[in-house]
Amino acid sequence: MGHEVSFFIVEDHTLTNRGIRELISERGRYSCCGYAFSKDECIKKLYELAKESRLPDILILDLFLGDESGLDILREVKANLPSVKVIVYSMFAKPGIVSLALEGDADGFVLKSAPESELFAAIEAILAGDTYVQQTLVAPLFTYKSVFDGLTRTEQTVFKKLIERKSRSQITKELNIVERSLENYLSKIYQKTGCKNHEELIKKFGE
Repeated sequence: MGHEVSFFIVEDHTLTNRGIRELISERGRYSCCGYAFSKDECIKKLYELAKESRLPDILILDLFLGDESGLDILREVKANLPSVKVIVYSMFAKPGIVSLALEGDADGFVLKSAPESELFAAIEAILAGDTYVQQTLVAPLFTYKSVFDGLTRTEQTVFKKLIERKSRSQITKELNIVERSLENYLSKIYQKTGCKNHEELIKKFGE
């Protein structure tokens, strides 16, 4: 069976959080060392575990935690706690979302709607040093890349922030641009991606 594997769950829905913990713990080899419902709670608990030399082997991460982005947790963990392997476990898996997670160095990506065996296959592959992306998510990434590569660098940056559910005010602040400039970028993005508006863009690439 190998050594015991510790895991940490980040999921904002209480019942789902508990359900994932119970599902994995039932396998016997796996031990839950913690869980969180928000970004701040997650980061605080992980650093506490780090001080005790009890960091999890695997972090299973939901991407959207209410108004917060799990991608911020992914970036924090990969920058400062690199020994922790991260599996994104999400109900949202359009190619824009998957691409953002992989760009953030996620070690795996599995849909919540997938069979339980898919999650455990991902865990085992990642523990063996591989990257794991659910097979049904791979092909759409190539189509997405061809669309993404047709954008300018600034348009790509705006596009990724839209997919990450950033608000207009957040985007203008983070890119240090005015609202009118953002409107121009959005117009070009919609034209190049074949989307009429923000909602259609999210539906096509970010759900």
